[in-house]
Amino acid sequence: MNMARSLRIKHAGYLYHVISRGIDGLALFKDQQDFQTYVDILNQQRTVFPISIYNYCLELNCVQLLVEPDAEGDLSKFMENVSKAYAKYFNKKYDRSGHVFAGRFKSFIVQSRRYFIACSRYIDLTPAKNENIEEAKKYSWSGFVSLAFGGKSKLKLDEFELYTALGKSSEERQHAYRVLVSNYQGEKLNILNARGRFIGDTDFKRNFRKQLKAENK
Repeated sequence: MNMARSLRIKHAGYLYHVISRGIDGLALFKDQQDFQTYVDILNQQRTVFPISIYNYCLELNCVQLLVEPDAEGDLSKFMENVSKAYAKYFNKKYDRSGHVFAGRFKSFIVQSRRYFIACSRYIDLTPAKNENIEEAKKYSWSGFVSLAFGGKSKLKLDEFELYTALGKSSEERQHAYRVLVSNYQGEKLNILNARGRFIGDTDFKRNFRKQLKAENK
């Protein structure tokens, strides 16, 4: 059994950083209707497969989600249904056929307490050049304006426990999050080019691999 594939499909109760790209550089979103349709499909499918969505970013050729599935196998089913529904819409609208997404989605199990902010920050700043906070703030199709400024997100976000712990009021949480994103002192990530299936420290990765070996005996 492929261990990385097993991880992606089966495990619930963990934070996942998910990436899905257009095939061969295909632009997934050509106008505002396309972005909104993808968001609508996410919202519809999260009622079928309960998934907590803590942050997101939709770029022209790439989708990033920071999520936590409630049940075993739900992340795989959720992403499969989202991709199929959007591909059907996209191909019909643009009079094309064939694949829209570049194979299966890519997912990383995240050591949440240590890397939640790092992953969320990475998603926030993906659309911005040189990690420019003001540029990220202007981008409409991500969760940054909601998490950092209290603006209305195009996609309703769930609140992760570590984000909730940043302050007693929404204003305190937003301010603390802005500071963490702009003055981040932790490990910088390169998730779009990463090859592993974990975002965590050495002990986290080693312990998870041991767990998988025990489960797959």
